Amino acid sequence: MNSKPEKSTVLPNQPIAVAASKMFTYPTRLAGAWKPDIMEINLPEYELKRPDIEISIRQESTRTIPNNSSSFYQKMYRKFAPPMQIDGEYILDSRYETDGNIAHIMTAVVPRLLAAKKLCDRVTVVLRSNASNMGKNVYKLLGASLLCTDKDINGNLVLANDQHPGAYEAFYTNLFGELAFEGLNPDTPEKVFISRKGTRSLINESEVEQILQARGFKKFYFEDIPISEQWSVTKNAKVIVGMHGAAISNIVFNTNKVKLIELFHPGYVVDMYRNMANAVGGTWCAVSGQITEDVISKLDFKQDARSLALARTKIDINSLQMALEYLDE
Repeated sequence: MNSKPEKSTVLPNQPIAVAASKMFTYPTRLAGAWKPDIMEINLPEYELKRPDIEISIRQESTRTIPNNSSSFYQKMYRKFAPPMQIDGEYILDSRYETDGNIAHIMTAVVPRLLAAKKLCDRVTVVLRSNASNMGKNVYKLLGASLLCTDKDINGNLVLANDQHPGAYEAFYTNLFGELAFEGLNPDTPEKVFISRKGTRSLINESEVEQILQARGFKKFYFEDIPISEQWSVTKNAKVIVGMHGAAISNIVFNTNKVKLIELFHPGYVVDMYRNMANAVGGTWCAVSGQITEDVISKLDFKQDARSLALARTKIDINSLQMALEYLDE
C-alpha cells in the first residue's frame, strides 16, 4: 500500500484492569484423594494494554490486502476476475474474517465499521458472494450498506491495524453503549440463562435451569431467536449465566455493569469473556464442569488446546450456587 491516506485517525488504547476473580470446579478428588470436593480457584487481577489502532481511508485495491481466505475458489476468482471500481463510497472489506460466527463479527468487524463511521459516512461493508444470512443480517440491523462479491475492489478502502486479539476491547462502551439498532426490545429480563444446543451444551441442563429459574432467571437459546432479540437480551441484562460461546460476545452492548457467570468444560477454559465483561464495566466469575479422564491427557500431555473446545459438560449445582453467592446473586 503506497497511497497516502485521504483521512486517518488514531484510537489510543487505554489499559483495562481485569479484576481478581474465582472459578468454582466440579467436585474432584484432586482436592483430596479420599473425598471429592469443590475447588475454589483464585484468579489474580491483571492489566490489558492493547496497541493503539490507526484507521485510515486510502485509494487502494483490495488486491493489496493480504487474502487470508482458505477457499481455493475465492483466491483464484479474485486473482483472475477483473476488479470492480467503486466511487463515492468508503469500502470496508470484511472478507478476511468469518461471517459465520457472531463473536468474530462483533469483536473484529463491527467495531471497525463503527469507528470508521465516525471518520466518514457512506461506508459499504463487503462480504463474500455466499455470505451467511447471519452475517448479512448483522450489518442490515446496523443500517450498513452491503455488497456481496468475490471480486477485488478498487476504491476508497477503510484500513486499520487491528488484527491483534481484543483490539477494540477498550472502546466497546463508546462504540456500542448507545448504539441504536433495528428491533431493539427494551422489555427483556434482567436475569438470563444463555444455554446451548448441540456442541458445547450442558449434560444436566434441566437441573441447572431449575436452580436458576428459582432465582428468577429466564433461559434463552440464542440459536432460536433473531439477532435483534439476542442483542436486546444481552444489552438489558444485569446478570447472565451462560455456557462459554459466541453468544456471550453480545455483551458489548451492555452498560449495566453486568454480572457474568461463565460455564466451561474443564478442558477448555479461556479468558475472552472475562476480559470483555471487565471492559464493559462488569464483573465475572466461572464454573467449570466435571473432569473427564481425557482432559489431562489431551491438555497437559498432548498440549492440544482446542481438543475439547466443543465438548459437552456437566455442571455441579453447588458450584453454581457458590458462584451466584460470590456475585451476590
